[in-house]
Amino acid sequence: MRLLLSLVAAAAVVWSSTGSAWSDAASAPAADCTGTATGDFDGDGVDDIAAGDPFADPGGLAGAGAVHVLFGRGEDGKAVTVAETEAGDGFGWSVRLARIDGDGCADLLIGAPYADVAGYRDAGAVYVVHGGPDPRTIRLVSPSPEADAHFGWSLASGGTLVAVGAPHENADGVADSGAVYLFDTEASGEGRRISQESKGVTGNGEAGDMFGWSLAIGELGGTPGQPDLAVGSPYENDDGTGPQAGGGEPDAGALTVIFDVRGSRSEYRSRKWELREIVDAGAGDRFGYAMAYAEEGDVGYLAVSAPLGDRVGVRDSGLVQLFRASSTLEITPAATFDQGSEGAAGEGYGFSLAFTASGGVRLAVGVPFDGPDRRGGVRLVPVDDPAGSRLITQSQAGDHFGWSVGFSGNRLVVGAPDQAGTGTVILLGRNDAQGVPLSPGTGKVPALDGGVSADFGAAVG
Repeated sequence: MRLLLSLVAAAAVVWSSTGSAWSDAASAPAADCTGTATGDFDGDGVDDIAAGDPFADPGGLAGAGAVHVLFGRGEDGKAVTVAETEAGDGFGWSVRLARIDGDGCADLLIGAPYADVAGYRDAGAVYVVHGGPDPRTIRLVSPSPEADAHFGWSLASGGTLVAVGAPHENADGVADSGAVYLFDTEASGEGRRISQESKGVTGNGEAGDMFGWSLAIGELGGTPGQPDLAVGSPYENDDGTGPQAGGGEPDAGALTVIFDVRGSRSEYRSRKWELREIVDAGAGDRFGYAMAYAEEGDVGYLAVSAPLGDRVGVRDSGLVQLFRASSTLEITPAATFDQGSEGAAGEGYGFSLAFTASGGVRLAVGVPFDGPDRRGGVRLVPVDDPAGSRLITQSQAGDHFGWSVGFSGNRLVVGAPDQAGTGTVILLGRNDAQGVPLSPGTGKVPALDGGVSADFGAAVG
């Protein structure tokens, strides 16, 4: 497993049709898409789960990657691959089930940030697999592919609006400053590229910022009913305003929120936070490493992590900053979560994040390096009662349980990509003491056709 923690100009986005994404096309879902479950891919009325395995070797292609859709409680599943993927593409690095069209079924967004595009090595691509009775697949790439940009590193969606991060892009001629591509699936594929040099975006693109490393879309205090975009830049230096060259606290990180992003064209309205504006912070905190968003009634919640932040006197123990917004309140910092006296340096608290608003807003915080043997864990935090948080563990030494986290309805989904050599996803119901482990080739979850899984569960969504 690759351990990563050691941690506006208008442009047309290119869409092209591709072949069937189902490894068993004859078994593609036959759905009516009339249910209310937001993560229902196959149309049976029950939320499903997507699990990425970006270093798998389907058909013997090393590191081409694969994704499994696990139906319901994982009683069944299907492997998803794309015929045009090649060795080393990392298909499944990022995954998200989201409703991006009007048929009522969830659709599957899949990032392949190491895919070569138009001869540019590791430029990156995203695949959109439509759920329901017609599982057609569309490929999305940058209109101006760039080597090593890693388009598809991160994904976010809000209805028909989809954002794709390319944090290693040399945006505006600045190495690894990063960019985000935003498009509306109802707008004939036309999209926009946003960087820190886009008019109205607070800040400046500097070398190594990695703008677009993490993304979220939600209502964060802009015009009610209009989506806002949150962008993490965890490798930005805390060096004040204006372009800098090596000044300030390195890799402190930052959060940028761009308001009313769907309607903005020539100029944006935005707000930026550095962690030091909210809590004690310093070099290497990586603020903006992971993000999650949820709504409950009129309130929107955004969680942003700094997995190497210093808290309660423990260096690099990690923290998560909560923000709140509503139709009458622009986004503002709220509570700060950490592990208190149980925290230890390098555990990666906040490496991954996920929200659910089912039965009260709860935040899952991945801690994949928890314990002296790096077995990992997940902190489940009730937002209204942070003191009631609890650590969930179900792993062995080196499993990295909590590398990825998600929710499927009210069920917690945890990835442990280094468990048993091929990786595992664990499903836990709200009151479950022990979760159900799922991995390719066990039960009804199919093994890859002509290939072997490598890091199943490295991404869930």
